Amino acid sequence: MFLTEQAITDRYISSLRDLREIADAYYFQGRIDDAFHLWQIAEPLLEGREAQATQRVTFLLQYGRFLIHRYFLINRDGELMHAVIQRAVQGAQAIQDQSAIATGHSLVGQSLYYHNLLTGGHDYTTARDELEQSSALREQIGDGYGLSESLFYTGLTLDREGPNERTREYLQRALALAEQHGNTWAASEATRHLTDYTDGDERLRYAMRSLELREAIGFTVGLPSAQLLVSDIFIARGEFAQAQAYCQQAKQLAEALGLRMYLMFALFTQGEIEHKLGQLAEAREHFEQGGVIAHELKFARGITEADEKLALLADGPTS
Repeated sequence: MFLTEQAITDRYISSLRDLREIADAYYFQGRIDDAFHLWQIAEPLLEGREAQATQRVTFLLQYGRFLIHRYFLINRDGELMHAVIQRAVQGAQAIQDQSAIATGHSLVGQSLYYHNLLTGGHDYTTARDELEQSSALREQIGDGYGLSESLFYTGLTLDREGPNERTREYLQRALALAEQHGNTWAASEATRHLTDYTDGDERLRYAMRSLELREAIGFTVGLPSAQLLVSDIFIARGEFAQAQAYCQQAKQLAEALGLRMYLMFALFTQGEIEHKLGQLAEAREHFEQGGVIAHELKFARGITEADEKLALLADGPTS
């Protein structure tokens, strides 16, 4: 079948879009390896003459976003993540697409945030500067959907310096914008982190709402962390049967999806439940298993948490 040049270009662009969407769907389903493989297969297509500059930038921005989340989950390929984001930023600047430039700033900020989180860094100033540049541009062009995301991440950088009122303000504004503009993912994340600024039944409602939002959009890869948050809140309430139920859901899903980061957190939560119940031998086993994964992932925060939890056992059970 003969295709005109325009038909070839249209199909080429459509193919790139379809591959991006499939890769994103794989990620949402928790198929991290499948998503990564598809991104790698699709990337060489950017070199085709039919690929337009705007399509290249869109592809690289979405690929960079995926690599950031993958980096957090497995703590690998940080150099690839930074390289792809840099290409996206350069491409956005070349075509002077303000929306793409704003997204580029946001991705740079996110990548720096997660790098600090994984390596034990404490200075989030540069990450915050990038996110604030993103927010300023998004506000200027009226992108409320994207603004909710950059405000959320700005709040996270502040939160790493300790609970404070500015963090709450950023998270609440991010949540309001996310709900107004239909960014369910950002609404779920903002709601999740606002639990640190609530208590009692309201805290549980926020955690359950975050879980419900993730379930509503099929964000399977994000369910274990949401389930563990609910479990942690039930632990604090002394409702250990409920805490155990949500912890087991998270642990089973993390194992099924091969998400070692969330499995580590599930083991810590399981150990915490057992510690509260006075089951010290079982708690030690799960804290140690979580610590092994933390070392495998070279996750500084996880290693510290494992050490702290094992030290708690010297004091016996807590009430």
